[in-house]
Amino acid sequence: MKFYGDYHTHSRHSDGRQSVEDIVNAAINKGLKEVAITDHGPLAAVIGVKSADDYSRIKQEIEDLSDQQSDLSVLIGAEANIRDMEGTLDIDAELIEELDILIAGLHPYTLPTTIKDGWDIMVQNSLRHLGRKFRDKAVTANTKAAVEVIYQNPELDILSHPGLFFKVDIEEVARACIKNDVLFEINCGHKHPPISDIIEANRVGVDFIINSDSHFPNTVGNLDYGSWVVDRLGIDEGKIANNRSGGGYKKWSKKLKYYAYS
Repeated sequence: MKFYGDYHTHSRHSDGRQSVEDIVNAAINKGLKEVAITDHGPLAAVIGVKSADDYSRIKQEIEDLSDQQSDLSVLIGAEANIRDMEGTLDIDAELIEELDILIAGLHPYTLPTTIKDGWDIMVQNSLRHLGRKFRDKAVTANTKAAVEVIYQNPELDILSHPGLFFKVDIEEVARACIKNDVLFEINCGHKHPPISDIIEANRVGVDFIINSDSHFPNTVGNLDYGSWVVDRLGIDEGKIANNRSGGGYKKWSKKLKYYAYS
């Protein structure tokens, strides 16, 4: 399968080991039409941007590189961190409005909204290996957090690596994605979700997006794993938002679909 773009990459502004320019050059070398720089929100320890102001700096760096982008479209986004079971993110609505793309996911070491939220998600999840009772509680909490972030954030484009580090009920999360027009990510960096979860999500009927989650220049646009999964499972390429014939960001972006032409 050929791809229009890679919509999940990280620069040195968060936990990437590449500059904005590195990402742009790598995307051009891969023959992509689009690439999105989506650094982590600020409230995940170690991996997040230092402050929300970093997104303005990234945007400026993108603009400064406009002369060397050739036919590549470079988008500014964020991979926000889910902070509680009410769907709260670590970036605010004003910033979201300035972004092209909003991704959200559950990540370890994220500052929770309250101590109770920290217990219900972070601590509960760390106890899941102690037995079925603990595991079931963790899955219930993780699933609620993932579903609520979908319902409470209408601007959300992509749910990143569903179930990674925080196991969820795939059917429930997939149904929420469908109802709210959120893309279910196949993450090539982590090779996640596992095949069984992708089969389940496909059965429910989600639209997928295949992203690299790149942190290094040599992995930008490296989407071979996702292509292999689609071929192996016989998934309709029309269900892959970023397949080359899909038309790219202008076809699936909520910001363009819901606001620009209203």
